Amino acid sequence: MAAGIWYLSSRSILPQPKGILGYDKFQHFLAYFVLAAAIALWFPRKTWRRPGLRLPALTAALGSLYGIIDEVHQYFVPGRDCNVWDWLFDTLGAILAAAAVKLAVVKLLDNLWTNNRR
Repeated sequence: MAAGIWYLSSRSILPQPKGILGYDKFQHFLAYFVLAAAIALWFPRKTWRRPGLRLPALTAALGSLYGIIDEVHQYFVPGRDCNVWDWLFDTLGAILAAAAVKLAVVKLLDNLWTNNRR
């Protein structure tokens, strides 16, 4: 996922549908949502089951950090720019993905696991 984001960020022009306000922000949000979900897979399920928000915060921070690196990278690509709003949508996608993974592991998967053991 990170390589795909880097590849697309290296392109001077990306095809965009016309007439959709803020469509590129949705692309940023979605790409970093998926990236953070992939980052979350690095950690075992039992780690996600621990109480607290340390692991979701770490996952979101890693996604956000990659967003910063990617925005700086785009500064050097002709036709692209370094945009704080893009980074904010990257970060928002990463935060929501980390929260979704935490919720999925703690609420959904553990409930399924518990119900299947009975």
